[in-house]
Amino acid sequence: MLRVASTILVVVALFAVIIGIVYMAKGTLMPYHEDFLGESAMQAIAEHPTLAALATIFIRLTGTLFLSAGILLVAVIHYGLKKNERWAWWATLIGMGVVNGATAAITRPVGGFPWTLAMILLVVFLFAIGLAARVVFKKAA
Repeated sequence: MLRVASTILVVVALFAVIIGIVYMAKGTLMPYHEDFLGESAMQAIAEHPTLAALATIFIRLTGTLFLSAGILLVAVIHYGLKKNERWAWWATLIGMGVVNGATAAITRPVGGFPWTLAMILLVVFLFAIGLAARVVFKKAA
């Protein structure tokens, strides 16, 4: 059961890696950002090059952070959680909980694809971390 939970958690962490790569590579507002901001905000960004540059910096920074968190979580799951290490379960719970919980909360106002994906990943994460807990903390019970 721990192998299944770890595999699911790795898949969820790989979504962070993919999102990070896309944000870093594109480096501009995504279509759902533009829809959320609306025409007037997009015109303001277009008319102010420094604001456009700041948006690019924030998008790439977000991508870098998603990529870093995803890679770190894959390593923790692979080198610790798969070996039934309690510290790795806690690190995964905290790390993925922060990433997935915050992403779901922050993307809520945007709605659509980003929020739907965030909610799916959060639910899958909670399911898998619960499965892992049954194995990791079985010895203590």
